[in-house]
Amino acid sequence: MGFRDRLLFFYLFSVAVISFAIALTITAIVTPHWLSARLYPVDDTGQSVKITYGLVQKCSTITNECTPFPMEECTTGDREFCNIWRTTSFMMWLSLVLLGPAVISYATLILSNRQTRETGWRLIGLLLFLIVIVQVVAVSAVVNLLRTDANLQNGNWHIGISWVAATGSVVVVLGLLISTIVIGCKTVPEYVPIREAVRSSLATDSVA
Repeated sequence: MGFRDRLLFFYLFSVAVISFAIALTITAIVTPHWLSARLYPVDDTGQSVKITYGLVQKCSTITNECTPFPMEECTTGDREFCNIWRTTSFMMWLSLVLLGPAVISYATLILSNRQTRETGWRLIGLLLFLIVIVQVVAVSAVVNLLRTDANLQNGNWHIGISWVAATGSVVVVLGLLISTIVIGCKTVPEYVPIREAVRSSLATDSVA
């Protein structure tokens, strides 16, 4: 298998990897399990009360329903929590928006000529870098809330599966970014730019 074929295989593999990152990101956005807690004393059924926070809704076993979130938190004066949580939601949606062009870029390189395929990794690398930064900000903000927000300091709150999915997306995209940079930097173009060819020809003529 020639280098050109290996590079094509890498881009095909990257599409599958970035699709997995998209699935993790969507899971993190739509599932209400960024933070969760079992609270005591028990409710009327004799069971502990479980509350989970998602980016856009929170759920409770008291009512067995999910309600928009944060809503009450934004009207009762806890502006810091509200702003951080909404920023986290925005960052995750932004990362999902950026993942779309990343997939399109990989598909474009797969269908492009050899020259474009061997040099196009820089743009994809930039997109992946932005995605990593945006998602790191999102997951870090929630961890910071868990450590500093007074309402979450009773010891019952912990990271949920949605946060884990978001962190998994960060790891996947970061790994793909590193791989793309390594593969790109090791790429030796198999074409001779026209400008260099002209210069070489002129130099040969001058010597002659």
